[in-house]
Amino acid sequence: MSSLKLIDIPLDQIDFNPDNTSIFNMGEIEHLAKTIQEEGYNDPILVYKKDDGRYEILSGHRRYEAMKLLNESTIPANITDEIPSDTKRDLILLSSNIANRKLAPLDTARAIKKYQSILDKDPNFKGNKKAATAEYFGITQSNVQRYSVLLKLIPELQEYCKKPNFPYSSLSKAANLTKEEQKELLTKLIRLEADEKNISEDEVDKDEILFSRTRVEQIIKNMVRAKENAQKREAKESNDDFPMPAPIDDEAEAEEELDDLVVADDAGNDETTFSFDSLIGNEDEYVSINLAGFDQCKVMIESYKNMARSNADKKAIKDKLSELRQAIKDLENNL
Repeated sequence: MSSLKLIDIPLDQIDFNPDNTSIFNMGEIEHLAKTIQEEGYNDPILVYKKDDGRYEILSGHRRYEAMKLLNESTIPANITDEIPSDTKRDLILLSSNIANRKLAPLDTARAIKKYQSILDKDPNFKGNKKAATAEYFGITQSNVQRYSVLLKLIPELQEYCKKPNFPYSSLSKAANLTKEEQKELLTKLIRLEADEKNISEDEVDKDEILFSRTRVEQIIKNMVRAKENAQKREAKESNDDFPMPAPIDDEAEAEEELDDLVVADDAGNDETTFSFDSLIGNEDEYVSINLAGFDQCKVMIESYKNMARSNADKKAIKDKLSELRQAIKDLENNL
């Protein structure tokens, strides 16, 4: 078991854990520095000594930055005599940040990703990764998912998730949108805020935009509906390019119209009359129906690939596909 030794270490001999800033934000350093200045420093950082003689922080990166801001030259630190493995170093980094401060939603999302990467590299781990993550962070498995999807947001939306009290679950469904759709969502939220306050969009304070779950999901629902309507119009316009021929009621009249074809003779200007039967040879080789409906069907099926937003959507599409397969089978049997 490792032991600790408490000493004051010069700040310029200490290095950061390189993973810290990629996972956790370093906000509110000024507030922490003011607290240390008023109440004194009473929580040593945790470090270990590297092979090159320098020290690396295991826990206490914000305290280190606060002491630098106060122009201190040294910092109280507990030195462990054990050089930790990469896995242990990562776990100490995660646990110390989880225990010592309120994390912003984006920090939690990154920490979850880091913890799950630790599980992936552990050959002895055989359990449910989401369940293990939920237990480690003290949250539900549903919240593990809600945090994780924040990493799929565009930077402009992730910026809001850096606030500790941000209602992160309001953006869960936004993560399913494309980057352009997410930008459109943010634009609509800004516009709505401007309309409610009777100001221009440029005057909107981005920090005051209301990100209620109901509002965000209603905007997304409207966007999805507009997209579906546009796809339907596009499919209809595509079908209009191949109009179905008007039915001919009198079959005898149709045969009479096609009975004789008059064409120009290539050898001169004489006109030559051909029998329609002689032109088509076998009537089985002549397609007399418009098959554009099948092309339209393929277009519509292709459009549904990116429209399924939930398991319920996917089930509904699969049910329709089952009906379509039966219809195709019936058609084949009748041919």
